[in-house]
Amino acid sequence: MSFGAKALNLAIRASGMKKKYSLPEEKFLSEVRNMNKSRGFYMPKDHRAYYRKEDVLGYPCLIVQGNEKRAERAILYFFGGGMMIGPDKGDVDVLVRLMKLTGCDIWFPDYPLCTDHCITETYEMAFACYHQMIDLYGGGNVSTCGFSSGGALALGIAAYNNTQTKKLPMPRHIVAVSPGEVPWNEEERRIMMRNNDKDMMVDYAFMEKVEKFERHGEKDVPEYMIHISKGDFSGVKDIHFVYSQDEVLYGAKNNFLKACRKYGISCTIRERPGMIHCYAMLPYFREAKEDFQELAAYLAR
Repeated sequence: MSFGAKALNLAIRASGMKKKYSLPEEKFLSEVRNMNKSRGFYMPKDHRAYYRKEDVLGYPCLIVQGNEKRAERAILYFFGGGMMIGPDKGDVDVLVRLMKLTGCDIWFPDYPLCTDHCITETYEMAFACYHQMIDLYGGGNVSTCGFSSGGALALGIAAYNNTQTKKLPMPRHIVAVSPGEVPWNEEERRIMMRNNDKDMMVDYAFMEKVEKFERHGEKDVPEYMIHISKGDFSGVKDIHFVYSQDEVLYGAKNNFLKACRKYGISCTIRERPGMIHCYAMLPYFREAKEDFQELAAYLAR
């Protein structure tokens, strides 16, 4: 393990983030609301890229381009945070890097969070964004990518599409970095609990209570929105997964592999021991740089 990876691991452990995930529901929600006061949509003022804003169902979406001319292809990129924590300014650096490495425009929606909305509203906005992109770039020219709960949305676009009467073209590629889901079988729970002490960021306790937040008082929520590996992925060609072998969400990996086999999907997996949750989206140390370059090359194909 590189010095940079070790240093980040120590910093994350010292930050106390894991303790927040294990707080009782009301305390956790209070902590999240406080965190979100300094998060949300941000329009960069630097000159590393051409930035513009698009409204989708009343929610802002940041678009990162190489210049004023739209690229031939685009990536719909979703931030993580358990459907509860919003994006921060640091995400922009990753968006710019991804745009330069892939040659694609990057769309970054500030989707509705489950602090105040049911997950069905999250999916509605995410899919509306995808629809808008298909209209602009054309079928076969839009990929999806996301980390943690954003990884679930990157996969969920395909599952949601398969519920529509008039289906859109499927994403060109899907990249899911440590995709989140509420555990639904014993194998998944066992691996998640086994990894709980090794995961420096996410606590298994969060996986047991997040469903209540996602439903937000609604009973009639499609099962795949809670347990994304149960989604119908018919028509998807390929998916690239990235995991730390020591994170809680590694427990969902086998469910996703089974779904890929069921629907005849070609999939690749990059996994490393000892990394933090979603390490590849922090491309500032050797392992993360390598795996970020790999997923960018995958999206650039």
